[in-house]
Amino acid sequence: MHAKIKCVVDNNVKLSSNFWGEHGLSFLIENKEKILFDTGKTFDVLNHNLEVFGEKKEDISKIFISHGHYDHTGGLMGIKKYSNVKIFAHPSIFEEKYKKTDMGPKYIGAPFKKKDLPDISLTQESIEVSKKIFTTGQIERTFDFEKVSTIFQKKIGSKFNHDEIIDDQALVIKTHIGGVVILGCNHSGLLNTIEHSKDLIGDDVFLVLGGTHLVAADDNKISRTVEYLKKYGITLFGFHCTGDYASFKLHSALDKMYCRGYTGFEVLIEFEGYHLGKDTKCQ
Repeated sequence: MHAKIKCVVDNNVKLSSNFWGEHGLSFLIENKEKILFDTGKTFDVLNHNLEVFGEKKEDISKIFISHGHYDHTGGLMGIKKYSNVKIFAHPSIFEEKYKKTDMGPKYIGAPFKKKDLPDISLTQESIEVSKKIFTTGQIERTFDFEKVSTIFQKKIGSKFNHDEIIDDQALVIKTHIGGVVILGCNHSGLLNTIEHSKDLIGDDVFLVLGGTHLVAADDNKISRTVEYLKKYGITLFGFHCTGDYASFKLHSALDKMYCRGYTGFEVLIEFEGYHLGKDTKCQ
């Protein structure tokens, strides 16, 4: 058995390709069924890139939403029209989410309400969404340096409070040699998520891919992240909110243990390891 992962939406795109990029993230995971992990910022980009991949929207049977920010949920209502998909998420994805700016709070939450998705499956517990593929459930946070910035807010009534983004989840694929973790924006923290995933599957993690939210990380946070990844021999593919500076520092420190992802990136997860797609290269 194997699972193929394709990056359908990312800020960066495969060189000399017909893919479109946008500030968002989406992966297509295929084992015996096709699972969409997040839906990017817009349906237009998601739809275009699925077509470039030669994928049919109607073949998608499940959608997992990592958290309730617009750049991960924007294409959901569009894709939902084409397939009778089962949708999974944390109950807090519908909270009114904002980000502090110089112009005041800016809404960054999902472009839909709970009433728009009456059949969505909401739980903060881990579930097996497909064979050997698990949601993390709500992630325990133990590393102090991975706290969520106070620029993230949620509106309750007329008041704005710090948003810990507790709905932030990941997916874990369990293989014979350990776990593969797929991230959305990783607001829960990279080390927190990996440790939680290890506890969940009762095994080590050898590969992590997705948004790391290291885009605003200082050198101390990056160096501690590098130290941890080296200690446990974990390869990282950084997408979306990893950022140029963090990507440079990670690649410099980790060499072949780090790869910068992009729209069009493909990886095959086998139960003895992983292989990049035949035309997939680190950019």
